[in-house]
Amino acid sequence: MGHTVRLIIALTLLAGFALAAPAAAQADQRCFAETGLCISGPIRAYWERGGGLPVFGLPITPQSVELVEGQPLQAQWFERDRLEIQADGRVTAGRLGVERLAQLGTPWQPGPGAPASPGCAAFPETGHQVCGAFAAYWRANGGLERFGLPVTGEFTTELEGRPYTVQYFERRRFELHPEIGPSAVLLGLLGSEVRANAAPAQPPPAPQPPPPSYNNCQADPNADVAPNFPVRIVGIDDHREEVLLRNVSDAVVNLDGWIMCSIRGNQRHDGIGGTLAPGETRTYRYAGSGTIWSNGEDDDGALYNPQGQLISYWRD
Repeated sequence: MGHTVRLIIALTLLAGFALAAPAAAQADQRCFAETGLCISGPIRAYWERGGGLPVFGLPITPQSVELVEGQPLQAQWFERDRLEIQADGRVTAGRLGVERLAQLGTPWQPGPGAPASPGCAAFPETGHQVCGAFAAYWRANGGLERFGLPVTGEFTTELEGRPYTVQYFERRRFELHPEIGPSAVLLGLLGSEVRANAAPAQPPPAPQPPPPSYNNCQADPNADVAPNFPVRIVGIDDHREEVLLRNVSDAVVNLDGWIMCSIRGNQRHDGIGGTLAPGETRTYRYAGSGTIWSNGEDDDGALYNPQGQLISYWRD
């Protein structure tokens, strides 16, 4: 079994997800009296590291599963942004600039693609330029990763009854606020605007497990159609005899009665149980005697619910 590769994967996941029990996860929360909502885990870490309140605003929804560009992801909305936990554990910002333009009936169009003017940066990918105060802010506060490419040029629009110079990027809207200072740039409240004007969201259908197929940890015929939902195997450390499980749903999952199998050894990994909170990742050490994973050979893992249905499959 590729122990080094699995260990790297497990360490990466551990860096991005809280491994604490629900009580510890609650202590990890940061709550805001203004909205009565909290942030925690990877989203809290990204929010605090990325600039906090001035950059993202207050949370306006709890974290939950949302369908983002056809993929169910853990996400949370803020006044100025939507933060998303990708399948690999990275936190990214939503493409709210593009979404808001589409809501307004003015989807972004390629620009003229002219060479960069003095004091400007040109982006051939979209044909638009970023100039002056907007260019300085873009460079100083995260650039492409934080804001994305420009998808409009500068133009004047009315915000809260006053005209402002603005420019849209894939993920944000920059606004020039001369009442604060001649080069004062603020980020638009796109999280609030996009959410307030969105069509009612339909929750993605939950993947369904195949028929019961548990057979005393023998090879499973449903390995290729395991839904990996609501719980996914995200790592197996054969040296430590540990399995890493993540709740990828938006509901608490009770693992009492679930079965984790070593397929090559046809053995059960004792020690699976308790509850997993939404988005929580936890390590389960083998609670039996001897070893089942440290066998020097490839060893797939299979996770079954109490009904014997295959929920997740890990290919070694």
